[in-house]
Amino acid sequence: MVVDSREYVTGQAVVKAVKGLGCEVVVSTLAVGDYVISSDVAVERKRAMDFINSIIDGRLFQQASELVEAYQEPYVVIEGDLWGAIKVRGISENSVMGALVRLARGGVRLLWSRDEEDTAYLLYSLSTSSRGLVKVMGNKRKAGSIRDAQVSLLSSLPGIGVKRAIKLLKIYGTPLNALVNFRQWRFKVSGLTPSNAALIRRILETKFNDEGQDQQGDSALG
Repeated sequence: MVVDSREYVTGQAVVKAVKGLGCEVVVSTLAVGDYVISSDVAVERKRAMDFINSIIDGRLFQQASELVEAYQEPYVVIEGDLWGAIKVRGISENSVMGALVRLARGGVRLLWSRDEEDTAYLLYSLSTSSRGLVKVMGNKRKAGSIRDAQVSLLSSLPGIGVKRAIKLLKIYGTPLNALVNFRQWRFKVSGLTPSNAALIRRILETKFNDEGQDQQGDSALG
């Protein structure tokens, strides 16, 4: 699984527990979500107080919208005592309940955990179930369809995901034509941020370095 570089710092206990469960963790700068399980599945982790604060400042709904736009299975994990945080912060319980309903109706899947260890196990469970789903689909489709391969190719790029990949293919017809015209993507698909567009440009235009380091000494994904 891929963990966002900021989450890797603030969620060290979660990352350590995930590794302890046997998951391989790759650190990168993610435009959307804190953890990416697969091309279809991403997770935003919210500690209870951060969840409350993000409702108040509106950040929660922007993040949720980006998750839904980029991934087929977007999750928000609420970690800790939400009701205790409500009392401390002094926000109306009705406001929080309304936010939960809004997230669910918007396509976000809500998960709850008591602490970092619980969160790690949720991530582990999502990871193993995603691998199982891929295996089952692979058995049904044998080598997989051309369509799946086309979607997978484009969805692997930062900020694209399955939904945007499908939209790009509908616009441009083929992955090759889409890649040739990648500079137009910001104007063709909603929600693709300037930073994502710049990162995609770097990935597609930076010369491959066989020593594993990008030119100018920095990572294309960091």
